[in-house]
Amino acid sequence: MFSNKVVLITGASAGIGAATAACFAKEGASLAIVGRNETKLNDVARRCEKLGGEIYVIKADIAEDNEEK
Repeated sequence: MFSNKVVLITGASAGIGAATAACFAKEGASLAIVGRNETKLNDVARRCEKLGGEIYVIKADIAEDNEEK
């Protein structure tokens, strides 16, 4: 259903964001996952890759105006 689609998920390092990432990965989406904790993001990325998704990890705090772009 989501093959050839990219889904951007913020807050993906834990909780609802991580669960959402897993759901989209199961459906074949490529994911861009964003969060503040790179270690946790990488854990989520590994789990999602096992479900079949292609994952791009972006360490960022979207609440900060000065965050690197």
